[in-house]
Amino acid sequence: MGSMVWRQVDAVWARARSVEVAARRPCGDRPSVMVGRADDIAELAGLLEVDLAADPFICMCLGDFTFTVRGERGTDLGVLTLHLDSDLHWNRWHGQLPLLRPEELKLWLARHGSL
Repeated sequence: MGSMVWRQVDAVWARARSVEVAARRPCGDRPSVMVGRADDIAELAGLLEVDLAADPFICMCLGDFTFTVRGERGTDLGVLTLHLDSDLHWNRWHGQLPLLRPEELKLWLARHGSL
C-alpha cells in the first residue's frame, strides 16, 4: 500500500476547504455537518488517519458516514466512508483500512451532533 497512497490522500487534505459529514442511513432529522475552518479540517483529517500497512478489507454494506471533502468552489476532491465505526473506505484504497483512532473519531462525531 505504502507511501504513494499516503501522498494521494495527503494531497486531498491539503486542498480541502470544507468537509461535509453525513450519515448514510436516515438518523431522524439530523442534518449533515459542515466543517470549514482550517484547524477543524486538520483535526478531522488526523482522526481519519488509517493504517496503510494493513490489508484492505471489503464488506458489502454502504457504510455508516460519508466525509465529502471539497476544495475551492466546492469541487469534490474525494469521499471517504466510515464502516462499522472503525474502518475507512476511499476508492483509491480498493477496500477499507482500519482507523488509527476510532474512539476519538466517535467522540468527534458525537460532539458535532452526528451520532
